Formats: sequence, C-alpha cells, structure tokens
Amino acid sequence: MTDAEPSPLICGDPQVRVAVVPRLVGLVADDLTGATDSAVQFAEAGWAAHLLRGPILDAERADDPGLADAGPSLLAVVTGVRPTTDDVAADRTAAAVRQLVARGCERLYVKIDSTMRGSVAGQLRGALVAWADTHPGATAVLCPAFPDQARTVVGGEVLVGGVPLARTAASVDAVTPVVDSRLDRLVPGAVAGTAAGLDRDPGRRHDGRVTFVDAATNADLDAIAACVDRLGPACVAAGSAGLAAAMARRWSRGCRPAEGAASPSTRILVGVSSLHPVALSAVRRLRDATAGVATPVQVVTTPAVRADAAVVAADFGDRVAAQLAQSSYDVVVLVGGDGAAAVLDRIGATAVTVHSALAPGVPIGAIVGGAADGVRIVTTSGGFGDDESLLRVIDRLQAGSHRRKEFS
Repeated sequence: MTDAEPSPLICGDPQVRVAVVPRLVGLVADDLTGATDSAVQFAEAGWAAHLLRGPILDAERADDPGLADAGPSLLAVVTGVRPTTDDVAADRTAAAVRQLVARGCERLYVKIDSTMRGSVAGQLRGALVAWADTHPGATAVLCPAFPDQARTVVGGEVLVGGVPLARTAASVDAVTPVVDSRLDRLVPGAVAGTAAGLDRDPGRRHDGRVTFVDAATNADLDAIAACVDRLGPACVAAGSAGLAAAMARRWSRGCRPAEGAASPSTRILVGVSSLHPVALSAVRRLRDATAGVATPVQVVTTPAVRADAAVVAADFGDRVAAQLAQSSYDVVVLVGGDGAAAVLDRIGATAVTVHSALAPGVPIGAIVGGAADGVRIVTTSGGFGDDESLLRVIDRLQAGSHRRKEFS
C-alpha cells in the first residue's frame, strides 16, 4: 500500500453502531510520567483517574476506599517496558491488559511515547493479543501526535517542532534512541489510514492490525477519537497524551469536574532523573535562580553519565525517598518516568490519584499509601517544555494558582 492510498477506517460505515460511553477505561503505559500525563486528560474532563502501583493483579485493590468512584473512572498501569525488547514488551503489556480486563475495563488506551522511543511495536502487539481474548477482531488506531507539545504526524512521519523525529534529540536518547521518523518503519506491518475514510468492504476483518493516522491539530485528534468511539470496544486507541485528551473529550459527554482551590506549597522537593537536554537545562536554570537564596525548594538529580538505567533509577528512588523521610514536604515534583516509578516504589505508594494539570504535560495529584501518603505529586516528562519549565512549575505551586479536582 502506498502513501498516496491510505487504508480507510470504517468510522462512517452505517453498520457500525455508536459505542456506549464507557464507565471504566483502562490505560497501559510504558513509563510513569506518560501514564499520569494521559490520565490527567481524563481527570480534567471530569473523570476519577488513578495510577495503580504494585501487583495490579490483586483484584481486592479495586475495592480500596481511596479508589472507589461512583462516576466514570480511568485506571492506569505502568509496565516500564520502554527500554526492553519487543518480545519482552509484548509479554508484559499483554499481562497488564489482562489485569485491567479482570478489573472490568470496557475500553483500552495504549499510551506510547510521543517521540516513539522504545518498544512501541511490541507494546501494540501484546496489547492486541490480550484485548482480543475478550474482544475478537481487536485492532488499533495509532497516532502519537501531541500538538500542545509540538509533536505532529504528517504523511506518516513524526515531527517535533516541524523537524523529522530522526533529526531531533530523540535520535540521541541515552537509553532508547529513535533512528527513523516514519511510522510504517517504526511499527512494521502498520498501515496508513484516514479518520474520514470509509471501509468499502465492511465485512472484511482486520484482526490485530495497526492503522496509523496523521494529526497536526487537536481537531485532527478529535476526528480520530470519534472514529475510535464508533468502531466500538474492539478498537484500541494508541498514542500520547494528545489522543488521550481527545478520547476523554469524546467519552465525557455531559461529565464535569468538581473543583476546589489548592493551598500554596511552601516546602517543595524536586527530583529530576531525566537526562534529556531540556530537563538538564531546566535544572540549571532553577539552580541559577535559587543560588544564594534561602528557599524551601530542594533538588535531587542523577549523575550526568550513561550507566545501567535500572541501577541509576533505583539509586535516585532511594535518595528521593530518604529526603522525603528526613523532611516534611507539601509536594514532590518528579521529572522522568523511570525515576518517578522508582520513588513511588521505594516509599511504598499503592496509587496516585490524578487531580488536574498545572500546564500541558504537567499533571498534579496525590500519593496514596506508603510513607508519603497524602503528599501532592507533580510528574512530567524530561522532554517537555523549555529551560524555564521548572521555574514556572515552582511559581505556580508556591502561588497556589492551580485548581484541584475533588472526588466525593
């Protein structure tokens, strides 16, 4: 199939019934900051949104008082498979999807990196295999675009700020470098499609197929979300927080969040495990701005050297956990998914309830369980924003200029 002849999706087929609005959506992500960044899209649309930690196969956790919600809810889990092989990613993603199915999730979202880092092909394969256990003929619609962060897909090519992916910082990522920009090569076997297309052969089955779609604006993502909705539960949406936001808007008909004022934060701990150039620049700017000034902001980072990623993350988790134990903090800001996951594991957190967003790509919530139960938490990817990003986050936290989602 050529680029000029994309495979149409079956959104407009009259035999496809408009899907029922789901009450419980499952989200499986390859890293923690991506999971919270997508979960907050649902929280901002009025959903209860929880990131589960620990052995999620324990179905009794679904009855935890802190996680019981009467309204529509999203449950997110993190596999940590971004740096693994495709086969390992497929197995772990399939296991996570089956655990979400066991909890009663009616629709599935696969959160992948907006710059296609890591084992995306394996994640999609594993998710479709597991989802097909209860939804025969499962297929996926893939679009990693996140226009709010200058990530777009044009002609099947992923762009960052208009630059092909293979010519951006993603190509020299310390752990998962991306050497191509085209989705048909990054996900072998995937075919091009259009959200407005009609399937001329509605009886044809496409079991296990991945169709990728262009998007340069949020309106484009809304069109894709409408298509995924109409295709029904067998269709799995796969993308970044951009498509997650579009799916949340589509599935939140009439749903509105309750809001309350957040108190200013006076004791802030910042932990940065990401080695992305944007994150390193933001740390330098934060330190320059606070040098020689008595400040409640404490900063913990990782060595700027390449080493075993798991060892570095574990050490980072230990150091942040020790700081949390030594002093009292209102909020912890974690930049980088592996490090954030290590921190939550080290302090024994059972979940994170996601409330709202300080800014696009910067969700805030509260830690559930463990040594830091109730402490507010902000998570963000190391590749988002600019060298002023951390300063803006700190300013907003100190001013209390964000709104907190309240759950009854």
